Formats: sequence, structure tokens, C-alpha cells
Amino acid sequence: MKIEIRRLWETSRSVCGEMWIDGKLECFTLEPARTTPVHAGHPCIAAGTYRIVLSLSPHLDYVCPEVLDVPGRSAIRWHIGNKPEDVLGCIAVGEQRSTDWVANSRSAFQKLMTVLGPAARTPDGITAVYLDPPSFVPIDPEISV
Repeated sequence: MKIEIRRLWETSRSVCGEMWIDGKLECFTLEPARTTPVHAGHPCIAAGTYRIVLSLSPHLDYVCPEVLDVPGRSAIRWHIGNKPEDVLGCIAVGEQRSTDWVANSRSAFQKLMTVLGPAARTPDGITAVYLDPPSFVPIDPEISV
């Protein structure tokens, strides 16, 4: 399974985007800002292609997607959260978005895990491509999936 994280815009606190699976918008994403993250030293990860596995997070105490082989980083996950304070290089997912915010995160996460569970057990597994646009421009941020 191939997933695209399409980063759309950046504020001083976060990077907001969309997660697409098989050509369909799955959910919205919220990552820490690249140069001024709320948690110093924990910006969003670099654009690129990464392998994803489902594993138990010792910090969160539930199974979630883990992004592997991130240069100089570890424990990067996709999880439940709403605001920049909730992510340390990770992605919070949601069904609605606004500037520096995703909403209905628990519901979005549960739907995402329903899709990823079977894919994680296939020989090809899950790959995520993080895409940066040429510039970050807001695109109707207050919409729902």
C-alpha cells in the first residue's frame, strides 16, 4: 500500500496536510513546524519515502503506524492528537482541520487503522511518501473529510 502525505501549508507552529490512500483522501494531518516546532528539536521529518509498520508505542500505550528509517530520528508515529503540542516529529490525524488544529482525531485514527491493518500483513507492506509543495499556501483549511 502506498500512502501520500501531501503537505499543504506551514505556520510558525505546524505543517498541515492531507493523507491520501489509493487516490482517496483518508484524513487530514498535523505535524510540527520545520523551523520553529513547539517542542524544540522535534520538527517535522524531511520529505521522502519511508516504510511504515504497525507497532506498540511505549509512550502512547497503543498500536499505531511507526515511520522507519528516518535519518537521525526514531519513534516517529501517526497517532491521535489535535494540536502542535501533541506531536514530537509525528503526525496527528483528523477528520476536520483548521489552522494549527485537527479535530475528530480518535475517529480518524480508528478509520485509518482499519485500512492499514490488512495492508501491514501483506508482503509489500506500507510505504509513505511525504511530499512538500513548492510553497505553503492555505487551501480552505476549515473543511471535513
